[in-house]
Amino acid sequence: MERINSVLSSTIVSGQSNHLIITGSYGNGKSHTLKYIKSYIRDNYSKKSDTLLCIGYVSQPGETFLDIYTKFMYDVGYNFVKNLSESYIGHIAYQLSKEGIIGEPIRKGKGWERISNGDILISDVVPHAIKRLNDDVKFVDFTRAFISLSYEENSIYSWEWLCGEGVEYTKRRELSLGKNLNEANSIRAFGAFKFILKTMGYSSIILLIDEFEFIETLPPLKKQKMLNSIRHIIDVNADVLSIIIACAPEVWQAIVSEYHAFSERIGKETNLKPLDQEKIRFLILSYLNNQRVQKNDTLLPFSDEAIEKIFLISQGNTRRIISLCSQALDSSLDVNKREIDTEIIEKIIGS
Repeated sequence: MERINSVLSSTIVSGQSNHLIITGSYGNGKSHTLKYIKSYIRDNYSKKSDTLLCIGYVSQPGETFLDIYTKFMYDVGYNFVKNLSESYIGHIAYQLSKEGIIGEPIRKGKGWERISNGDILISDVVPHAIKRLNDDVKFVDFTRAFISLSYEENSIYSWEWLCGEGVEYTKRRELSLGKNLNEANSIRAFGAFKFILKTMGYSSIILLIDEFEFIETLPPLKKQKMLNSIRHIIDVNADVLSIIIACAPEVWQAIVSEYHAFSERIGKETNLKPLDQEKIRFLILSYLNNQRVQKNDTLLPFSDEAIEKIFLISQGNTRRIISLCSQALDSSLDVNKREIDTEIIEKIIGS
């Protein structure tokens, strides 16, 4: 967690992109760590925070960067992106007021509120918002889909387009959209989304990619293309981006050996090792105290011998430890035993 904090803090404070690979065998907590990061960021860096962060979790990379982009957008969520669209239009309204294009005075951060109250017509702002955003991101389809999120009648189809799901031609024509997102322009879409977040005051965009070892199942050309796409994302986003990847160590070592251009861009690595016996006791105690009416320091109903047996069988693997403990509790209840001893653990293994 100190290594992860160092990577994220450096991006938030300095604005420079920073990336990390988390390695560890199956069951040692890679997915849990990523989900913990996501939960912590969303709980502590909400809209009320002075530091705004956008974080998205990708459960598996898929076959192309479009798969990563789609899962990222869905995890960020419709409401978040729709609110971002409204905030951006309000931001443009504020600029137009300062420039005298809109006669109504608008305080900073109150643009969308004035539009919602009917003080300013959205139709007076949207053409300027589309032009100014497209001048910056140079991706007119993305610009129109993003701005159209603010219109209730268009928002669902705009959202589907923004997520790379594909929208039928007649609906795209209604929204003045050309092609659907594909593998190539999904990289541009990610860059455009990052630009909007930065414009609206977000300090960092955090991309969490789990089960990265999946790419080992891809044909060599697809695998290389995926790695090149992520490398390109890193190269063209030198600021406010943190990518944290979870990967099995043997797959990461293969990538380090074969794809230097990609692996060298991941600045830091941290490894989740199996738990030792002391940490296993702490883990079990924490789970027990989470359910106890009164917390205490005993490991009951687990005996010391049972915990040592669990340690030997699990080899310190967190997932295996939790599974063994859960089965042991069920088994002790079945036979009406108040203590979990080695006999119960051996019975579980035998079954």
